[in-house]
Amino acid sequence: MTIKWEALLQVFGATLLVTLVLVTLFVFGIRALSSGKKVPAVASFAGCVAVVLYGLSLIVF
Repeated sequence: MTIKWEALLQVFGATLLVTLVLVTLFVFGIRALSSGKKVPAVASFAGCVAVVLYGLSLIVF
């Protein structure tokens, strides 16, 4: 049994990137919501939902 280190690093990098994007979108949503800007907050949370649903679709299909 061999380990494909390049593939493992690609998965790690993609996971790290998606996690950073998701956390950043969520933080922007919280900041916009706390400052009273509802439209950017809803857009940020919609982006979070889109990322999560895309991840779930990759797992399921």
